[in-house]
Amino acid sequence: MHYHNAVDEAKMSESEEMYLNTIARLDEDGDGGRIPLSALAQALGVQPVSVNQMVRKLADAGLVDYAPYKGVRLTAAGETVAAKVLRARRLWQVFLTERLQLSPGDANTLACRFEHVTPDHVVDRLDGYLDEPALSPFGKPIPRHADGADAGYDAPGCAPLASALIGETADVVRIDADEPARGFLRAHGLQAGARVRVIAIGDDGSLLLVVTPAGGMVQIESDLAQVITVIATKA
Repeated sequence: MHYHNAVDEAKMSESEEMYLNTIARLDEDGDGGRIPLSALAQALGVQPVSVNQMVRKLADAGLVDYAPYKGVRLTAAGETVAAKVLRARRLWQVFLTERLQLSPGDANTLACRFEHVTPDHVVDRLDGYLDEPALSPFGKPIPRHADGADAGYDAPGCAPLASALIGETADVVRIDADEPARGFLRAHGLQAGARVRVIAIGDDGSLLLVVTPAGGMVQIESDLAQVITVIATKA
């Protein structure tokens, strides 16, 4: 039986969850294409043969889509599981760094352990206790719902960059653009977790002039600004 038919996550091993989690994180930092098995093996610190075996098992379970010699990507069911694990990890990272004052490295090490054993209702309580943070200490977006229903990971207060006002500073939560556009933005340092500031808007609202994380400036057309999700910050 496929996991996504009943999404029987109680029977999933920590290793299986870690694979899905890692694929999601590599995809988040990548170009939107398939993840090569070599990159997955390197990220997990395991041998390629082990990755091949696990990926085929996850593919049989309907959690990943695997194409030999091309790579792997998550299915909708796999994204749901990965989002739940990432949500738990990143909320624990916030708690451990902000409330317990642990270093980001130590917080991440502990969060990697907690993410697999924290029940959904506890994750929900943790989220509320932390006032529903949008980003982890590493600038990564935090999925909002344990059931993975929020495909865009949007938090309260998120909005398109196109709606920002002159002088506003915001953190980029996600970018729903095609790869050429994402590559253009990435070249200017604009990706999830980046902090930007709008310094000018065209008379017809057709483009924005944005200060990038590196201190440079880039013009962004309104259509592209519509698919850049940000959350305003006071900083």
